[in-house]
Amino acid sequence: MTEESIKPKLRPSQQLAALLGFPEPKPLTAEEQRAFQEKLDRADDEVRAIIARRERRHAA
Repeated sequence: MTEESIKPKLRPSQQLAALLGFPEPKPLTAEEQRAFQEKLDRADDEVRAIIARRERRHAA
């Protein structure tokens, strides 16, 4: 077995962070996870609104 097959697969962002010497991020707390999810939900809502406006504009 090669060393590459033993190492866990890292995402490109993790590989870059390791190359730059950044530490692994700490896990989010329940409160941080909730706040992050709320921000994602708001962003999704904003994107849906933008798409709807563009569709209305093109339909007119």
